[in-house]
Amino acid sequence: MNTKTVFPIEKVQLLRDRAIEAREFEQMPQEGWSKSAVDPMRLLAVFSALHIKEGYILRAYQFREGGNGNGFVWAMPEKAPFPEPEECERVRGHFLEPPKPPGALDNFMEAIEGDGTPWSYLSASLFAREAREFGARWHGCSWSTHTILGSDPHYPWLEVHPKDWRPVVIEEKGSVTVSFYTYSGLQIEAVYLHTDSYQAGNYAFKSEKIIIGKGPLGYIF
Repeated sequence: MNTKTVFPIEKVQLLRDRAIEAREFEQMPQEGWSKSAVDPMRLLAVFSALHIKEGYILRAYQFREGGNGNGFVWAMPEKAPFPEPEECERVRGHFLEPPKPPGALDNFMEAIEGDGTPWSYLSASLFAREAREFGARWHGCSWSTHTILGSDPHYPWLEVHPKDWRPVVIEEKGSVTVSFYTYSGLQIEAVYLHTDSYQAGNYAFKSEKIIIGKGPLGYIF
């Protein structure tokens, strides 16, 4: 039997606002790669339904080039060394080839646990996106351009008009699905449906994003 839980957009947006505040840094980091001056554990603390696995910790490196910025969050053993970026191996083939500290997991969500509630899975979907946007500025921004929708935006170019726009979590035997809609005007105005698929009890997920409507040209940074 499926269980469906729908969340008010106000609650979801409040959580996101707190997450955005938690990942903000007070001063411009140095050029190139450096250790992040903002602790990603501060971001995780915003999501009360989630916690880090025992023995692990989140660390982050920050990249800046002029007014552009990107960050990279790693989950790693709590007692493992956290070296300077130039002392690390690099993730070849990945954008900006970020430094990877010893013992770090390939996917930081593998170190995240939750309380098993529907809210915890929606929280995990939001946390993962906010963490991947960690340290992003100007050209480095992607998820930051998205507005989570809770009602029909009434864009004339929409191809699909769902009956309910609010974020939803569907629990089935052994699996959980989180879905929500966003709008972004980056490059082209569009509305997206995000669908995250979980195995129950595991907070690392597979994600799919489809466009349900394209509008006119948007903006670029």
